[in-house]
Order: sequence, then structure tokens, then C-alpha cells
Amino acid sequence: MGKVKIYAKLFWAQFKTRFKKSQEYEIPRCGVSFTKMTNLATEVKGIKIIKNQDTKATVFRVSAKAPEIIFGFVSQMAELVVPNIDSPSKKDQKKLNELGVYIRKLQPQMKDLELYQQASALMN
Repeated sequence: MGKVKIYAKLFWAQFKTRFKKSQEYEIPRCGVSFTKMTNLATEVKGIKIIKNQDTKATVFRVSAKAPEIIFGFVSQMAELVVPNIDSPSKKDQKKLNELGVYIRKLQPQMKDLELYQQASALMN
């Protein structure tokens, strides 16, 4: 019965965001190349890259309907920033701290993060 409840809530959350207007987000690049950011953004469903942005800028601009999608994108981006999470260098630690600050800024906007985490735990 628990799975049905979670999937029903997840379906309702996705249905509500379908009619929501997209918001623009500026994500710190943290040393990741523009090409890698673009490739990662195309893999993540629900993110659109903002056209005509500077490839040398320190931020990467995307639009999405829900901040939870951006959270998932930033989580995947953290794997690119620090390939060896067990022993990050000082430079990698600085990049991780920058991503951590961005996530803390993003957290108050997220409403359904626990729901998505519960659903992903059921799928694994």
C-alpha cells in the first residue's frame, strides 16, 4: 500500500508542475567545462539550456519547471566536479563548498524532495 501512495503523490506532483511556468536558474559551473555542462543538461529530462550564453562565464543558465529537477542536475554535476569523493583535493573541496552553498540556497524552494527520494529508493 505504501508504494501506491508514493506513486500517487509523485504523479500528482508531476501533474501540477506540467502547467507551471519555467523558471531560470543560474548554476555555478565550479570548473566544469561548458561542453560537459551542456551534455549533462541534455541528459537530464526537464531542463532546457538558455540560448546565447557566454561559454567563459562562471554560471550556467538553464530553465526548469521545478527546483527538484535542478537539484538532481546539481547532484549529477557534483560527480563531474570531484571524481574521487573519498579524498578530494583542496581545489575540489572549494568547488564542493560552492555547490553546497548553491544547494542550500535552492532548498527553501523545494517542496517535494522527500517524495522524489522515496520514489527513487523504491526503484532501486
